Amino acid sequence: MNRISRFDIWQYFTMLKIFYGFLFLLAYLIFSPYAQSASKFAIYFYNPETNINNFVSLKIEFDTYLSEFGSYQLQPFSDRSTFEKFISEKTDGIFILSSWHYKNLKDKMQVNPQLVGVSKGTSTHKKVLTGKISAANSEPPSMEKGGNIASASTEDYTTNILKEMLHKDVFEQCKILTVPKDIDALMSVGFGMATFALTTEYSLTKLSTVNPKLFKMLKPIALSENKLMPIVASPRDINEDIKKLIDIVQKMATTQEGEKLLQMLGLDTWKPLNEQENKYLNQ
Repeated sequence: MNRISRFDIWQYFTMLKIFYGFLFLLAYLIFSPYAQSASKFAIYFYNPETNINNFVSLKIEFDTYLSEFGSYQLQPFSDRSTFEKFISEKTDGIFILSSWHYKNLKDKMQVNPQLVGVSKGTSTHKKVLTGKISAANSEPPSMEKGGNIASASTEDYTTNILKEMLHKDVFEQCKILTVPKDIDALMSVGFGMATFALTTEYSLTKLSTVNPKLFKMLKPIALSENKLMPIVASPRDINEDIKKLIDIVQKMATTQEGEKLLQMLGLDTWKPLNEQENKYLNQ
């Protein structure tokens, strides 16, 4: 039987280090916002309303799709401050962001809204805060007593929308529990991991067919005003590449691959904004 020498072991682990180092470098080149090629026009993406837990997969899928039309790529971000800092002076692409985020940025950046997302035939949605009722009490627990609020949105967005919905900080004693999807937020309340759930109204309605027993145990506490779906914005000075990129995004629903990408964003299609939608964004 051949004996394994210390040199063989050292060589094996050295090769492992080189291999994992290569994987790390490859992931960095694919994913890092600072490694973007200057020759490519990009879609800069950040949405605090959704919790996308696999940005590498999202980027690979988008880049593959966009490569069919030219030198375009997706640049996703998971952090709001990094996104805002990175795109503050960008003129080499377009931006996909929440309408709430756009309203916060419009006075800081020279951007114009171009498209709005559509889901289930509408470009708007409402957020609903729900709590679980018990057999002994038909009212959900008081938020002033604390508890977890499950949400698929970022903590920053969740806090802001709660302030708007409740008009007071009664939730200050609560902790935000970030979950992957709306359905997870609702199930968290059902399993006792959270006391409240912040979701879209559509997700709560969908629960009535997915889990009618849990649906009957949940009671709405507050409902938001209509919010626009995510939007596509562009620099105010646009060139032919940016116009083409907007057109590519607008026509995503016309292809099977594009529809798959839209589903990853929680949308069915994109459409140009109408007068009322533009007015909402500029209020």
